[in-house]
Amino acid sequence: MVRKQGCADLNRRARRVIAAASAITLVSQNFAWAVCADGTAFPPGGFVNGQPPVASWSPGIFTGTAGSIFVPDNSVFENNDPTQPVTGGGHNWAFDQGTTTCKETDTGPGGGTPTAWAIPASNTTTCLLLPVVTGTTGNPPVPILGAITDVPFQGAAITPTCDPTLLSTALVPNPANTYFNQLGCSISHGAATTPQTATTFLFVTGIKGGLFSVQLTNAPNPVVGGTAGKVISSLTFYTGIPLGQKLTSGAVSLDGMFAVATSSKHQTSVFACLNPLGNPGDPSLPINPNFSVAAGNLVKCMSVGNNGLNADFATAFGPDNQPYFDGQRAVNSFNSTPGGSAAAAWPQCIFNGFGFPPPVPTTLMGKLQAVFNANSANHCGSALPNGAFAAAAITQSQALISHGSYIYSSLGPGGGVVQFKVTVNPALGTSVYKFRTYLSGSVPLITGLGVADDLGSLMVFTDPSAAGTLDQEVIAKMPLCEDIP
Repeated sequence: MVRKQGCADLNRRARRVIAAASAITLVSQNFAWAVCADGTAFPPGGFVNGQPPVASWSPGIFTGTAGSIFVPDNSVFENNDPTQPVTGGGHNWAFDQGTTTCKETDTGPGGGTPTAWAIPASNTTTCLLLPVVTGTTGNPPVPILGAITDVPFQGAAITPTCDPTLLSTALVPNPANTYFNQLGCSISHGAATTPQTATTFLFVTGIKGGLFSVQLTNAPNPVVGGTAGKVISSLTFYTGIPLGQKLTSGAVSLDGMFAVATSSKHQTSVFACLNPLGNPGDPSLPINPNFSVAAGNLVKCMSVGNNGLNADFATAFGPDNQPYFDGQRAVNSFNSTPGGSAAAAWPQCIFNGFGFPPPVPTTLMGKLQAVFNANSANHCGSALPNGAFAAAAITQSQALISHGSYIYSSLGPGGGVVQFKVTVNPALGTSVYKFRTYLSGSVPLITGLGVADDLGSLMVFTDPSAAGTLDQEVIAKMPLCEDIP
């Protein structure tokens, strides 16, 4: 896939953000004391492409890959076979543009750590192609599906888990319960689950359709030589987003309250769906014993604002549960310092200026439901260049992901990777950033990023051809170091 690249400097608005960067807590240095997943120290200046321990992983297999996602599952060995590599409790699903999004097969020594990935033979349980949506019919609308030929671009996943000990009862609310846990327990009907056993929901987009969520569940009755771990079990299409938007990126908030979709095709709208998996109810109340995951045509979706970019190559929710929009020519967020109590901050910007009919709701969810029910769009306005990313000199980035307390972003054409630690100011509720150079040197065009939790590695997908040439992707694999103080 060829992505057009601009050549202008940061626009005036971005310059104003840089000038105001002193209002944001920023640290730009190389933390030599950080400890990596493999027990080594993070090198001063960061990793250098082409120099150990950066390794070339599965070269000449992938094509224009827009990143990967580690999906936890109940597997132990690849293909449930002790003579094959261990899976590390999950698999990596890669957004490959040459074949399609697939659960990659671990290859390597029997009982040992994988040494490469292989793309599996295309099938409907481990490889994902999306249907073309030609229209809708009925009320509520049902999609009219065409050929299954649409290749997902960039997406995100969530695995809502359940800790029953945190649930509220009819008599005693538990302040430790969260929307995420309420959702996970609603899905499992109160049964305890872990990331390995709970259903994973993969949010993806099809440029010829729209936003989908894909349920990934562990293969039943695993046998030696059979599929190990989670497979595709069902597909949900969100009819609340108008057709024809050429959506290329899907994201889901950390708690599962929002799904967001954007486009790289010069369409600036940010489409959001409220409670995309269903409304689990107030965490201070018991779960609904009759809860079921919502049908896509019953979920309320609308445009909540615009990303402020000429092209949006990657959308992700950060560790602060704020949406970030990455592309030409900046990384944007709702407010240059996102979060906090300002009316223009996410998520309250969704109902900023909305005239609530009486009785006026008093809770956040009540207000969100009211504005989505009224389909009152675009109250968030335009996202602005994020001050931290501007200070890190990130322009024209094409890849951005979130993992734990960290965001990883490519620098831009011909650049490396920057790592951000993101926390929330406890008094103000606004986001706080520290960043450092993570990968430098001669780095080909970065098409995507991923964190392989099973390998303890950051995976940087690069295209030496810079043109999406078939089977030219080279993955730079390096230790995962997430110990910025």
